[in-house]
Amino acid sequence: MKKITVLGECLIELSQDKDNLYKQAFAGDTINCAIYLKREFPEASIEYITVLGEDKMSKKMIDFFHEEDIKTTHVDFIKNKNPGLYMIETKNGERSFSFWRESSSAKKLFTTKSLKNIKKEMLSSDMIYFSAITIAIMSKKGRDNLFKTLKEAKSKNIKIAYDSNYRPALYKNEKKAIRLHNKALRYCDIFLPSFDDEQDLRKKIEAKDIISNAKKQGIGEIVIKCGKNDIIYYYKDKTKSIKVQALNKIVDSTSAGDSFNGGYLASRLQNNTIEDSIKKAQKLSAKVIMHKGAIVPKEKK
Repeated sequence: MKKITVLGECLIELSQDKDNLYKQAFAGDTINCAIYLKREFPEASIEYITVLGEDKMSKKMIDFFHEEDIKTTHVDFIKNKNPGLYMIETKNGERSFSFWRESSSAKKLFTTKSLKNIKKEMLSSDMIYFSAITIAIMSKKGRDNLFKTLKEAKSKNIKIAYDSNYRPALYKNEKKAIRLHNKALRYCDIFLPSFDDEQDLRKKIEAKDIISNAKKQGIGEIVIKCGKNDIIYYYKDKTKSIKVQALNKIVDSTSAGDSFNGGYLASRLQNNTIEDSIKKAQKLSAKVIMHKGAIVPKEKK
């Protein structure tokens, strides 16, 4: 059985239905990926590492993880803390977000009592997945603990996958964001960026620049999600592209990239080729963006 450890923050999600009423759910970039990975690869064991509060919503969140067959063995619970919250607003399928995460319990990642056991969990995995949001919300102490563990995982040939989800509001400035991003890349084997995020962070760049920077960090498998444009990937010293099918009347692009990542990693973990994995991931993502909110109900998959 393949064992994957996913690190990050799950938030309370509010999204509007067709009557403009708000529906409450749970989502977040890495938990979205974990859920879609599990759905596409049911035989895999997925452990989600986060920190929650002792409130009712945190308990409901744990129940939600378990409904999706996501394990929470090492989740710690902190008094007087709560999960963060975000609200989705969509226009012509494109989304905008409002966040309330100042007191998010997940900011305590890699500083809580289960740290030693979390490290053991990660070092017994076949793959570790995290994102730029994961490291952005953490304290310096938490990031230092994470990077030490990733370094050890790298030495043990554990696959490490990373998405550079860039959210400017989580950083003091772009310089710090780039520094942390490049540090994270040093430990990665699989890099799954979105072109828009990379462009927001580094400004005037092209896909070849993203690939060049990642190659300098030692990464050999790079898949760039380019929105409506062709997907570009780099593997074994070759750069190629795969056409993206045009979609009309997109409902909500929330989790488009996260579901792609989950589908892609699920396929790669089952030893499929990069091109086949990209095609499977594209198909999954196309279904997801025809649904309101980040997680498609199982019966609508």
